[in-house]
Amino acid sequence: MDQPPKNARVRVHRLVLPMVEVARSAQIVRFGVFEADLQTGELHKNGVKVPLQGQPFQVCALLLERSGELVTREELRQKVWPEDTFVDFEQALNTAVAKIRLALGDDADNPRFVETLPRRGYRFIGPVESSPAHPSRAPKERFERLRAKARWISVGATLLVLFSGIGVWRFSRKTAESLRPSLEVVPLVVMPGDQAGPVFSPDGNQVAFEELDGKNSGIYTTIIDGAKPLRLAEGISPSWSPDGRQVAFVRYPFEKESAIYVVSALGGAEHRLYPVPASCCFSLSWSPDGKTLAFADGNGDLSTRITLLSLADSTTRHLTSPPHHQFDFRPVFSPDGSTVAFIRAGNGAIVADLFLVPTTGGEPKRLTFDNRPIFGATWTPDGRDIVFDSWRGGLSSLWRTSASGGTPRPLAGVGVNAGSPSISPKGNQLAYTQWLYNESIWRVDLIDDKHGRRPTGLVISGKGMTARPDFSPDGKKIAFESGRSGYSEIWICDSDGSNCAQATSLHGWAANARWSPDGRYIAFEFHPQEHSEVGVVEVAGGLPRLIPTFPGADNGGPSWSRDGHWIYFFSNRGGGSFQLWKVPASGGSPVQVTKNAGAHGVESADGRSLLYSKAEVPGIWKMPLSGGEETLVLDQPGTWWDWALARNGIYFISYSKKAPFTATLEFYEFATHRIIHISTLDKASQGLAVSPDGRSILYARVESSESNIMLVKNFH
Repeated sequence: MDQPPKNARVRVHRLVLPMVEVARSAQIVRFGVFEADLQTGELHKNGVKVPLQGQPFQVCALLLERSGELVTREELRQKVWPEDTFVDFEQALNTAVAKIRLALGDDADNPRFVETLPRRGYRFIGPVESSPAHPSRAPKERFERLRAKARWISVGATLLVLFSGIGVWRFSRKTAESLRPSLEVVPLVVMPGDQAGPVFSPDGNQVAFEELDGKNSGIYTTIIDGAKPLRLAEGISPSWSPDGRQVAFVRYPFEKESAIYVVSALGGAEHRLYPVPASCCFSLSWSPDGKTLAFADGNGDLSTRITLLSLADSTTRHLTSPPHHQFDFRPVFSPDGSTVAFIRAGNGAIVADLFLVPTTGGEPKRLTFDNRPIFGATWTPDGRDIVFDSWRGGLSSLWRTSASGGTPRPLAGVGVNAGSPSISPKGNQLAYTQWLYNESIWRVDLIDDKHGRRPTGLVISGKGMTARPDFSPDGKKIAFESGRSGYSEIWICDSDGSNCAQATSLHGWAANARWSPDGRYIAFEFHPQEHSEVGVVEVAGGLPRLIPTFPGADNGGPSWSRDGHWIYFFSNRGGGSFQLWKVPASGGSPVQVTKNAGAHGVESADGRSLLYSKAEVPGIWKMPLSGGEETLVLDQPGTWWDWALARNGIYFISYSKKAPFTATLEFYEFATHRIIHISTLDKASQGLAVSPDGRSILYARVESSESNIMLVKNFH
């Protein structure tokens, strides 16, 4: 073997210590105003604990231990996400680094601490002070490195022979794959209105689906490449019987009891199977043996659970028991009937993942670890894989993952805005729903508190989700959440909708933007992983930072005190109902405010009272901040975010129960306790804001919403 020239610089690969070894070598690491305790896994800023735990802290610790050096993505994967961890490593690492930057107030484009080396890894570039490593460990570490190197050399020849065989196999496999016909994506249903939720019949020749268009809504079937769709019944969530002769569905009458029904696949009389609460049944799934229906049943605890209905005697058995405020829905039987795949979601379905549970019962197995919205899944006919929709890449698209676990793979050939997939029994076709959805921000001019005009103008035009606007204190700017970048981020525009700029770039789900009283900061809700947190960003080009709340709980819905010293937020700390808390804007310990639930709170103009809504029941309550009991002010609106406090009362949106997106703008007057109609809002969506001078109202409006069923031919 050739020897390196004398005095040549030879690269020495440094050992990356496991977390316990890092903790022993340098327990306390200081950088800037931060201090990381590698032994306890805690990060402090100026003595105040900053929420950074689990894998994000492990990544941060590894970067600190090797300050100034490149830590490759592969090294991070081996240390933090070993091979027996079923997770999308790329997504998990990107999210971990985003949380580190958020905790440190760092910026990816102009980093002070964590530098990205594209496609290679990361490097900690800030000055670091740490305790010296224990001197007795160095010889042992060098010995371990040499011994590990010897082991790898000894297996090198074996691996070379093995890889040569694999190369031949991979070449033949790629040749076979190249001969497969390419995917062809075509519309399956051509009819007016919106269609969704396709489900293949057992013979693969038909598809049942939902029609969502007003008077024509209901359950339909259509023959592949065939005749006009056949309407079976009024309802949603179709599921075929294994023999293909019947279709089960759910009916949601507004004034009658909801129930599961069954109807002949040729049409005709319906048969009522089982009464269900209105909170159930995002979908049904008929077992392969024809004896059971799986559905999502409300358990009276603001949750839904997967329940099995015996068709022989109408008895039920609960298959899952989700935590409080979490929802199990969209059950799908595996082809052999032994397992049910389902979605578990929390925090308003913003975070969700796939789970599997045996039909005999037991602890569900988590299959994905994305904490991103999911709304549908389907098994491959051999039961080995599951295809599902997910926002894991930004916009909703289709992904494929092994039922035994592993990293999901994007489904090639299918674009974004895809959901609710269904695979034919032969496995050669796939149907899915393609959603097209756009929102904008509109303005209503007010003559005075009690009189308004029709919506007078489009302020902010958006693509995808554009919602929850908030005026700056001087009325010159608008903050809002938008998905125009591919992720839900906070944006800022001038009050006329011009000069829009992105305020956050977190590649997660940022929402509920609220201006500080001095107009310098915006508080927002952020969903980096499983639980939401509260962040603050400086408007003048600042970097987002986390506000210490409660790790492991859902925290969000921020608003500022009138003096700007406190930030109110909701939290379900301890797994119970959401309560309102407040935390110093500069950081500190949270203080509980409500005792009987609270989700969104706003201080009165004089700062003496808090008005707030609740997540579980409609209405707005009031309580003195000096202490005292709460009182009900208004039994509306039906949602906790669609109201805004004004000088003399409360503006709120009242939604029609019978017509989606049809709503009115109302004003509750404090002096007279009257509700005064202001204006009709066409296609109203999420959020309401009143200008500081009381002359304008902003609301989100659905500009377009359509869904179509697409068919993928030559699927494999």
